[in-house]
Parts: sequence; C-alpha cells; structure tokens
Amino acid sequence: MRRFASLPALVISLLGSLWACSSTTTIDETGTHPTTGDDGGGSQGTEGGSSSGDDGGGSANQEGGSGGQDSGVVLGPCKFGMSKTGLNAGQQAGGLAFHTYAPANYDPKIQHTIVIIMHGQDSDGTGELSALWQPIADANQLVLLAPKGSRPSTNPGMYPNGANWATADLNSIQDLMPEVDACYNIHPKKHILWGFSEGCFYGYLLGIGASTSFSGLAMGGADTSFARGDGYDPSKVMWKIPVSHVAGTMDPNTTGQILQDQKDFQAQGCTFTLYQPVQGHTITPAQVVAQYNDLKNSLSP
Repeated sequence: MRRFASLPALVISLLGSLWACSSTTTIDETGTHPTTGDDGGGSQGTEGGSSSGDDGGGSANQEGGSGGQDSGVVLGPCKFGMSKTGLNAGQQAGGLAFHTYAPANYDPKIQHTIVIIMHGQDSDGTGELSALWQPIADANQLVLLAPKGSRPSTNPGMYPNGANWATADLNSIQDLMPEVDACYNIHPKKHILWGFSEGCFYGYLLGIGASTSFSGLAMGGADTSFARGDGYDPSKVMWKIPVSHVAGTMDPNTTGQILQDQKDFQAQGCTFTLYQPVQGHTITPAQVVAQYNDLKNSLSP
C-alpha cells in the first residue's frame, strides 16, 4: 500500500473557479445541488474509448453493481456499529469523519461494488453522495463511502460543515476502505474512486499512487497536475486502470493538461474515456451515470 508524504495543501489553484458554476449546475464546488437540470449540452466521449470497449486490463463482471452470487463471506467485525442500509455517519479512530450509504435493497448475501467519493472544496461529501451517487446506488445496489477531508472550510461562516483535503488524508482513506468493507459485503476487486474539483486533484494522486486498490477512476473538474507535482504522473500506474473523466469546455480548472493526461494514461494501456460537454465547473447526474457505466465491469488486480 503506497503511503503519501505530507505536501503543501492545494488551495490557490481552486479559488478562482469556486463560483464558476454554470446555470445548469447540479453539484457545485461546495457539494450543494441547486438544480437538477440538463447535462449541459450532452456529453460526448472523445478518442479514449467507450463503456463498451476494453476495460483497461480488468476482467469483465457482467453483473455490474453486485457480484450476483452468494459470496459465502463472513463479514466483520464492523468497528463502526453502523446499520446496513441508509445514510450512516462514522468516525475513523485517529482519522477522518465519513458517511456511508447502502440502498434499502442491499443484499448482504452477495458482493457489492463500493464507490469512494472525494468531495470538492468546502464540502463534506454528503451533497455529492445524495445528488449524484445515491440514485445510482439505489438502481445498482452499490455501497457508497464519502470520507471528509481533515482541513477546515475556507469560509466556516458560510460552510460550517465544509472541509478540504490534505495529502495525509489519502493514507487515512486507504486505511478506512478495508474497515468499511468489513461492514458490508464488498467485492474485493470492485472499488471505484470518484472525485470532483479538489477531490479530483487529490483523487488522481491517490488513484495513481495506489492504483491497485481501485477498479477504476471517475474524475472531473480538474486534472493530474497536483499528482504530477508529487511525482505521480500516469506512467506510475501499476496496472491498466480504466479512467472516465468529465471536463467542461468552459471550466477554468480544465486546461490542455487533460488532453496530455489522456495521452499519458493511454500510453500505459489504460482506457481513458473523456467527456467534454459545453459547461463550466460542474458535473451532472447524467454524466456521473455515464462514468459509472464506463467502469462498472472492471476488476482491480
């Protein structure tokens, strides 16, 4: 398991785009969801493959959200004492606060995919969980894990529950994953990592540095520049992990770097599906559904 050394916190590169949400915003930087509008002009994949193509090296699991079979796995013990369905709050010992979600139709007898949600600036992850991922979880029997960054909100008066990421939090997420897996029947090779904006910057660092822990990376609203600054460009991935990325054409966080990211992941044999809708710094439920469909059949090593 790759451990991450402390780095200067990422703040400045995000501040200019904090309020750059379009009128069709569904989820913004702070995790709120003021509208449930259209997907901003339609998302079109570009030159990186599609959800029906090669999964980037993982084996196909045709059941998608769950393994579709009785696993015979003995779980636990679950140290958090959380219930199996609905939204649950937890606190990692010496680590991060977090929320989990399992749908009402969660079946403990079969293995499930889990999605780890890395929130944007000044969010706590619950907005992204409820607005973007809960409907997908309900439809596909997914389990969701939304850890909360350890750094405080940049504006506690406006966002009293908000938080931001620190590089050391990535070690805590790696420690938290098996602890939450023990509370649910999670497929050992089906952990999707999703991040938007600040969560994307830190998500690429975690997803590249600890790529074998994940079955796919679903990212948006940023690029790999922060990971590259820590010495983790896409050439450091340890398997052909598939990537699905949403980059709005009017998003100030999205530059030409994302096209280089695509080329560099593809050079490692990874499928990189790039969506470039006409929109600003935002991501919509329809686009997240597309990301899930791109990655749902992939298995980590």
